[in-house]
Amino acid sequence: MKFKYTLLSVLIFLGCVLTGVLYVFSEKKVEAKEFNMLVMGVDEREEDTGRSDVLMVVHFNSENGHLKMMPIPRDTRVKIKGQAEMEKINHAYKYGGIKLTVDTVEQFLNMPIDYYVKVNMEGFKAVVDEIGGVTVDNPFPFTFASYLFPQGETNLNGEKALAYVRMRHEDPKGDIGRNERQKQVVEALLDKGMSMSTVANLPNLLNITKQYVDTNVTIKDALAVYNVMEKGKPTFETVHVEGETQIVDGTWYYIVKDQEKEHIKAMLYGDTPSEEH
Repeated sequence: MKFKYTLLSVLIFLGCVLTGVLYVFSEKKVEAKEFNMLVMGVDEREEDTGRSDVLMVVHFNSENGHLKMMPIPRDTRVKIKGQAEMEKINHAYKYGGIKLTVDTVEQFLNMPIDYYVKVNMEGFKAVVDEIGGVTVDNPFPFTFASYLFPQGETNLNGEKALAYVRMRHEDPKGDIGRNERQKQVVEALLDKGMSMSTVANLPNLLNITKQYVDTNVTIKDALAVYNVMEKGKPTFETVHVEGETQIVDGTWYYIVKDQEKEHIKAMLYGDTPSEEH
């Protein structure tokens, strides 16, 4: 039993919580058919609260076993409780940590967030290094943070993996391309995390998890995830947040219209494939 929970704790971290959203339920939500989880990748430094560098809503429907992930562009302009002016959504963490970030996302999308997982980006690097790196298929060559990323199959250590998922200004697709690279790394982590070779790394991985991860997923939830994990890797798709960039008072924002927010909810809760979005 203890081993199962340890393994799930690690896998939740490794897959940026994709593993952890397969079939989560708690004593208060046993009858739930669907749920949403907010994944926060946060840059935290000494004497600095930090901002959420990665925000991703993951929706799971237990009836069809399908998982949808929706990255939220960090420049998205939203109303943050307690602030006089609208600001970028990633500022919510700076003002009020996990709770204010969850509240802001709920208000922005007008739908509940049932669970959260906050991952410190330093922990992300540590995990990638601990499992021996990951391999991705890079769609085009680029240079970022002093690293050269050639086109094609590329091996990434922790530092390079973080740079790979952060680059966006050189990507012709902007934030959409950045989100696609995040998905690549998530899948690579999930594949590596589910391999038997990772079991030998469990003690070190668990220490990293304890140090860098904060979540409201309980032991009961994690064990439920493990039972589903035994059936194999999940299939999932990405829902994109459509909007337009705009300068407001000298600051670049990503503007999402109310009509698009309703479309997003339909995509997450409905059966329409996200590729049509």
